[in-house]
Amino acid sequence: MAPAKLYNELLPLKLSLEQLTVNGYPFWDQTLNQAVFAPTLTNQRDWVVANDFFRKCSRCSKDFTLNPDGTMSPQKCSYHHRPKFDASIGQMKRTCCSAKPGPSSNGCMTEDNHVFQSAWEDTLWDFVVTPQSKGKSDYRSNKVYGLDCELIHTLNGLEVARVSLVDMKGRVLLDTFVLPQYEIVSYNSFFSGVTEKDMESAISLDTCRLQLFQYINSETLLVGHSLESDLKALRIVHYNVIDTSVLFQSPNPHKGYRKKVSLQNLATMMLGKVIQSEKTGHSSVEDSLTCLELLAMRHVTFVK
Repeated sequence: MAPAKLYNELLPLKLSLEQLTVNGYPFWDQTLNQAVFAPTLTNQRDWVVANDFFRKCSRCSKDFTLNPDGTMSPQKCSYHHRPKFDASIGQMKRTCCSAKPGPSSNGCMTEDNHVFQSAWEDTLWDFVVTPQSKGKSDYRSNKVYGLDCELIHTLNGLEVARVSLVDMKGRVLLDTFVLPQYEIVSYNSFFSGVTEKDMESAISLDTCRLQLFQYINSETLLVGHSLESDLKALRIVHYNVIDTSVLFQSPNPHKGYRKKVSLQNLATMMLGKVIQSEKTGHSSVEDSLTCLELLAMRHVTFVK
């Protein structure tokens, strides 16, 4: 199928402005000349002012305080990996040990420091908007790409450490490591697959975005799973998004709302494939390709 035809058939599946808002996607404020986020239940502490040193650990949920200069003092962190729903057994399951999910006295894993997601509010000035189309001859405009990032913990919350962009034919257009702007606290390797050695070949965020913008502009359709997290880490505002976490939401009658299903479980249930396994870990290339596979499945149903 011609790229332009596929693009036009998929365009109705993109998130509406309301969906972008409620799912925590970044917007550009022309007056403030910076990115803004509509407040949601999950992003109340995403951006903190310069004199706010209070943090909550993302692993053990303990409260702690940064030093006045924004650094951290070593503090023991005992935790479990967050349990995941295992579609193969139909219930929540820990990936770190055999302990049952629920309140636990002590974690099975220990680190020398806490980690957190909150970033300094002035980071909103670092965001950029995807470039406008240069006209009908702009080859980026009618394209559909899968995008996924791997994130690691720094002194400025979660920052991007790997970026992958793939096309509908499964070709990897970009796969690069990115050097965070702040000091690294944890590589989060179990989930990110990123190691200290990977940083030896890492490029800056600015360089990474320039490389991305060789392929995408404001009209490009980007496909991903909970892509707001990736765009937030990339410090990019982009509105043409197909989000598989929204596209494949499942009803949750017990709580009266539609529940997002993890990409790992969607891959198992819809595609019959295993991704993000304990042996292979996460791969942003694999995840972005999986999102495109899910979209292809939905596209066949959608156009009938």
